[in-house]
Amino acid sequence: MQILVLEVNSSITLFNLNEINGNLTFEKINEIDNPKFLDYPNNTECIILDNTAPDEPKLSVVLSNLLSSEYKVTTNNVTNAIKKINSQGQIVEHLNREEYIRLCTPAKSNIGMIKSYFEKYAEWNLNKFMLENEEYYDKYQALEPEVYLESK
Repeated sequence: MQILVLEVNSSITLFNLNEINGNLTFEKINEIDNPKFLDYPNNTECIILDNTAPDEPKLSVVLSNLLSSEYKVTTNNVTNAIKKINSQGQIVEHLNREEYIRLCTPAKSNIGMIKSYFEKYAEWNLNKFMLENEEYYDKYQALEPEVYLESK
């Protein structure tokens, strides 16, 4: 299995994701500053990573779960305080963050969706991307691993 991974920040870094004997490896292909130079067919499937993705080793576990499921986007626990704000910008309520999860990467996508997004917007914003493609992201699941080891 070989999958194209796009790490989207100020530029787009392209990787091949390979799975060998259950281990995921990233092989850097290229870095591009202009998404118009994504020289792949629009229907090329890919995985998006951005600054909302977890660090290793959790990233590999979540990626493996995402690749083997029908789900298209992952979620993460909300770690910051959540506040309800009125139209005047005043805090009217502090919400219990334990009741919420946020959408994050890694997320399945295709090159056409990426190109279409960058035709409208100059900078990457996951929330805008999800809204632009909400019909595609109709299935999501918290893909939190039960146990993962972290070395210090």
